[in-house]
Order: sequence, then C-alpha cells, then structure tokens
Amino acid sequence: METSRTQRVGELIKEEISDIIHKELKDPRIGFVTITGVDVTPDLRIAKVYISVLGNREQKERTLSGLQSS
Repeated sequence: METSRTQRVGELIKEEISDIIHKELKDPRIGFVTITGVDVTPDLRIAKVYISVLGNREQKERTLSGLQSS
C-alpha cells in the first residue's frame, strides 16, 4: 500500500521528468513521450518510471534510444 508521502514524491518526480523531457532535451530522436506513472519505494530510494511513446515501432525504438542516452 502506498503512503501519501510516496504518492506525493512520485507525482513530483513525474512532473519533473516530464518537464525535463519536453523542455530541456534536444535530442531529435525523442518523439512524443508521456510519463504515465511513477512508483516509489517506501524508503524513497528507487523510483520506477512508466512511459508511453506514440508512433510506429521504429519511432518508439528511436525515442527509447534517445531517452536512454540522455
């Protein structure tokens, strides 16, 4: 069960990562990405970020490659 603290931290991480992707990353490989969720461990040491990428398979692979190298 998530506590309100981990939920708040997850939402903050989600907003920050979304802002970074859309405003600061200039990699042309990165297409349209949506952060769909963030799970944070109770000790706040690990966050698992879920994304959705629009496009065909090739566009999705390019976007994931661009995100991983950023």
